[in-house]
Amino acid sequence: MHLRFKIGVVALGMLILASCKTTDEIEISEQGAVASEELVFALDSLSGNTFESYYSKIATSYKDSSRSFSFKTSTWMISDSVSNFLITFAKFPVVSALVTNDSVTIVNRRSKCYQYASLDVLSEQFGTELSLDNLQDILLGIPTNFDKEKTYYQNTENGLTLCTHGLKDIEKIELENSDEIVTYYTLDDNLKELKEMTLVSFKDTTEINLVYNERELVNGFNSPKLVTVRITRPGQSMSVELDYTKIRANEPEEIQFVIPESYGECN
Repeated sequence: MHLRFKIGVVALGMLILASCKTTDEIEISEQGAVASEELVFALDSLSGNTFESYYSKIATSYKDSSRSFSFKTSTWMISDSVSNFLITFAKFPVVSALVTNDSVTIVNRRSKCYQYASLDVLSEQFGTELSLDNLQDILLGIPTNFDKEKTYYQNTENGLTLCTHGLKDIEKIELENSDEIVTYYTLDDNLKELKEMTLVSFKDTTEINLVYNERELVNGFNSPKLVTVRITRPGQSMSVELDYTKIRANEPEEIQFVIPESYGECN
């Protein structure tokens, strides 16, 4: 490897892994600093913050370069199975959606119509490919796509951020225009909570950053209370504030999703 190329890789790593220290000795490879066992164990423990069912009301504030508005969302989730969302504006229900492992059903209550779609609709809204599991993990502050068998890399500056990919991995993803998603997990100082999570798609040139500002322990589940979401795409940046209330976890929940017979398919 030529010296110029080595310098280029290091510079690239400093830029890309700015969000990826420990007081322990760190193993350094050409991929970057390998995450310590302590950090991986902590992240593994947090990925076990699973739930069977979940409900909450989420006050949502949206803002981008041209507009801002607020609405409320009621959400019901059954782990790894289904999520149901009801969006209300000025106390009137306007949109409901049912997300499963392979499809999305959307009911527009204002236009009195419905549409069936693949999960591509969900991916289009976020600007990168997402599954039902990803969506539930993101909303509930669970480390998504975590696999304890993988090698993780950490930022030697703050020492609390782990990355799913090393320097050479990221370089390859960019060169091949791969659809792999690079995920960054930032733990709190006590390694007890997931403080921040960022998903980056180089192919879609999209970055989704989530900051879990507050949490609340409900029936054994450590639920988010206040979350800040920032989505950045070429020529567009948006932010969303999520404020969770009336949280229920691991209680019997019934998914009620009905399409009125008078509704037709949306054009």
